[in-house]
Amino acid sequence: MRKTRRFFTNWQNLLAVVIISVYVAVALAAPWLAPQADPENPVMFRLLPGFRATSLRVPRPPQPDARLGTAPGGADVFYALIWGTRLALRFGLVTALSTAFFGVLVGAIGGYVEGPLYRLILRVTDAFLTVPAIAGIYLFGLVLIPRGPDASPTLLQAITQALRLHPVMLALIVFSWMPYVRLISANIVVLKQTEYAMAAKTLGVPPLHIIFRHLLPNAIAPAIVLVTRDIGGMVLLEAAFTFIGIGAGLPWGVLLVAAKDWVIGPGGNPWTYWWTFVPATLVLVGFSIGWNLLGDGLNDALNPRSRGRKRW
Repeated sequence: MRKTRRFFTNWQNLLAVVIISVYVAVALAAPWLAPQADPENPVMFRLLPGFRATSLRVPRPPQPDARLGTAPGGADVFYALIWGTRLALRFGLVTALSTAFFGVLVGAIGGYVEGPLYRLILRVTDAFLTVPAIAGIYLFGLVLIPRGPDASPTLLQAITQALRLHPVMLALIVFSWMPYVRLISANIVVLKQTEYAMAAKTLGVPPLHIIFRHLLPNAIAPAIVLVTRDIGGMVLLEAAFTFIGIGAGLPWGVLLVAAKDWVIGPGGNPWTYWWTFVPATLVLVGFSIGWNLLGDGLNDALNPRSRGRKRW
């Protein structure tokens, strides 16, 4: 209760909760804010009828049938932002939580066992740290994406498609767990020397019980902070990869890719076609800021040595 009061006496933490709540509310209300023409076959981009019969690709400004205008090609910007919120939350949460779960599990077991297994885990961790995520994404794309629309998917491709796991998501999970191993294993190595851990071991308590009941609850705080920040960071990474052509194609990143040739309008005026890039940029930056502020607040609340930021 004291930590909860401490958390909510900080205006930045309240701002983080408000920002994240808005994104969650928009994701939940997407079917009402931007109704699908065919709910059985939902789409992330709605094309205005006028663009289907013409080759005109100039973005249209905000109008009654497109509240935030259209992207090049006729896609409704407002519609893409709303449904993109749902996909961004799913992508960030699944990727970050999966990464944290694997890293925390490996780090906890390795830190408790120590010896050759611990050294092996650290060496493998170091090896993964040397591999750039972009190389992993390219490799996973080659393995998990069918060669063509008529190609029969392999068993592995069929499984990933059934689970709705994009190669970018899998690559980020596989190449992002290492910081959690480092954090948790270092904490477990220290905590297992404490009196309560030594007493439990002396009494014959099973190692897994000691790890998950006594050690991990006291070592998990840094991982909670890191996973909170990673939720926003994963979505930013995906948008960056989409911009260079290898991302998962989340609507926010796709909008920015479509707008890259329209940022500078006639006469060098960047506001001529502002609706093509400003809304997508704002929602992407706001999403990242919200999760980063929440991570900072949790770090302050969970750190007993922290005095916290300026309060009300």
